[in-house]
Amino acid sequence: MIIAFVGAGLFGAVIASAAPSSKKAIASPPQQGFDAEIARSAQAMLDEGRKTFRYETFGSEAFWGDALQLHKAIAGEKNGGVGSGVSPKTALSVGLKVDVDALPDALKQQIKAGKVNLDDPATTIALLKLNAAVGVTAFANPDGSVKSMGIQCAFCHSTVDDSFAPGIGKRLDGWANRDLNVGAIVSLAPNLKPFTGLLGVDVQTVKKVSLAGALVATTRSWTRMARPFAPTGSRRER
Repeated sequence: MIIAFVGAGLFGAVIASAAPSSKKAIASPPQQGFDAEIARSAQAMLDEGRKTFRYETFGSEAFWGDALQLHKAIAGEKNGGVGSGVSPKTALSVGLKVDVDALPDALKQQIKAGKVNLDDPATTIALLKLNAAVGVTAFANPDGSVKSMGIQCAFCHSTVDDSFAPGIGKRLDGWANRDLNVGAIVSLAPNLKPFTGLLGVDVQTVKKVSLAGALVATTRSWTRMARPFAPTGSRRER
């Protein structure tokens, strides 16, 4: 009886707290002393976590860049890489996203006016240098050419709201990128020996499986696969 009464009371309190109130909300007094310190510490941890989620590669460039040499395929032969390169249009077509907040206002206006060549791999490199490609970081040589690339948590676990254009918008951290075609991206890599050696198949089989969409892996799986290539010791300097 007592339990039922208490339960009913709690249920009623929850309903009452959820119901709209005609009274104006009373602002909480500003936190002071140790409570204020706790609030500042909590916010600092959130900010640091967001920064890590968005920008920390955890040494994955040893796999994606140094081993697979994917940055060379993105740059293209004209920009010091190999092949025809990857244009922004191609990158967007395989599910990569662009953070509009990382773009300078002048560049956004130029894109809107159609004055930016989205079919040129050099534009992709410029976007990478701006840290505008969600979940992807390029590492540059002193002369400005790209020497490697890595990925972050945000590569798979962030998308954008398409507020600027399809695939270009404000970040939505924690939202799965359901457009990401990892197999198509991997198939572009100049060096697929890490896969052929691990799976015991030839390059053509890896490309065929990749393009068929069968080469699907979670971030944890990529991490395990990249682990043998990761450098020991401290993280690579930006």
